[in-house]
Amino acid sequence: MNMKANILTVHIMKNTIFKAPLLLLAITFLFAASAHADRVDDLVKERLRERNIPGAAVAVIKNGKVVKIKGYGLASVEFSVPVTTETVFEIGSVSKQMTAAGIMLLVEDGKVDLDARISKYLPNTPSAWANVTVRHLLTHSSGIKSYSSLSGFELSRRVSIEGFIEQLSPYPLEFTPGEKNIYSNSGYNLLAYIIQTQSGKPFMEFMRERIFKPLGMTKTADRDPQFIIPLRATGYEWQRGSLSGRDGNLTDLMGAGSIVSTIDDMTKWEAALRDDKFLKPSSKKEIWTQFTFNDGKLSPYGLGWRISDVRGHKLIGHTGQTAGFGAAIFRYVDDDVTVIALTNLGEIGMGGMLASSIVKIFIPSMSIKNLKALEIDDDEIDKQIVTAINDLINGKPNEELLTPQLFRTQSSARALAANSRLKNFGGVKNSRMVGTETIENTKVYRYVSETPKRILLWRVEVNENRKISAMVLEEEE
Repeated sequence: MNMKANILTVHIMKNTIFKAPLLLLAITFLFAASAHADRVDDLVKERLRERNIPGAAVAVIKNGKVVKIKGYGLASVEFSVPVTTETVFEIGSVSKQMTAAGIMLLVEDGKVDLDARISKYLPNTPSAWANVTVRHLLTHSSGIKSYSSLSGFELSRRVSIEGFIEQLSPYPLEFTPGEKNIYSNSGYNLLAYIIQTQSGKPFMEFMRERIFKPLGMTKTADRDPQFIIPLRATGYEWQRGSLSGRDGNLTDLMGAGSIVSTIDDMTKWEAALRDDKFLKPSSKKEIWTQFTFNDGKLSPYGLGWRISDVRGHKLIGHTGQTAGFGAAIFRYVDDDVTVIALTNLGEIGMGGMLASSIVKIFIPSMSIKNLKALEIDDDEIDKQIVTAINDLINGKPNEELLTPQLFRTQSSARALAANSRLKNFGGVKNSRMVGTETIENTKVYRYVSETPKRILLWRVEVNENRKISAMVLEEEE
């Protein structure tokens, strides 16, 4: 071997030795990502089967990289059309963060002031709204009654900005602006109207020109059934033991929840939130800062986002729900993991259920297995809650333990059918209290119940009369 060959051999060996740790790290990461992806497939397929969800699309973004994106099940049961990454789903209230971003773009343009009264931007607002600001609308702290449960706001009516304000005006404020947080779709429709008045363009046209098109979100649009949207998923409900079509009498959700998107486009939305080309750092700081109530306490809501701490992990996220659809985007910012889930079943919470289940594959410390039992200071309430959990799982709600309203709810045919699946997990081996807090006059408890097949996390509310007023299964694994 000549001198040049020796030198070349030594160079290659040194280069290989130097890069070996990096190569090994890359290979390890690929194997881990592949294993995680396989576990996501298994989990999602199992949840779809158990919860009768026709179809779903999910994405996981880790350290800015899409490590999982896939469609599962059917976008159309009637025509056996599979879900793909380009299937179009309604995203419900996940739309709110996009409406909030639209407002922030106008703030950056100098056309909107977050702390200005909304009467500056909207016509003929009632005197009761005099102290309501743009920020109050964004943080659900305005006190304006949510129109969702009221008649006269159906999509088919095509209510104008003047008509919307006129129809809402007779209803008094539910509380002083800035005093508390009560979720209000009215606020986000009013924000959409502010976008219209200050931009001079229809809400969706502004969103398309300033957000969707620049970000490459080409399939993100208005859910209005009058529009022909290629690859649009069909929405379903699970009623009386079988799938049925959703209610076609839709509410006009506008800025509160009228957007459709794909899992591909939602990953583009997440990418835009990560850089500073779309929104300025100052705008994102505003969006992801908890609102401060009049008494100095912090709200769980920023501008279009819920902000919380889940088992020591900061979560900035939101869920969405419309007839026939459920969605969620959960951003675990300190862990740099984002999970997005879109589904075409209207049962409440399916998007959040998928997202919160998937994240535990990537952040194992999120598991509810790790929640420790706390010392119980009220044995009677503890016994009452444990009994109520067992009764609910067995399909036999106890009228003595529950408020009349909760007993009626749990005894309904729909609730009994929905909870019947819990029996399949086997009897409860044990239940333990893992959290407690007081909100106004209501004591809120969290309990973990272990069964042979699943671990369940419950949120239970007890009113001042020591009756259980709410029971929600928050997570299961």
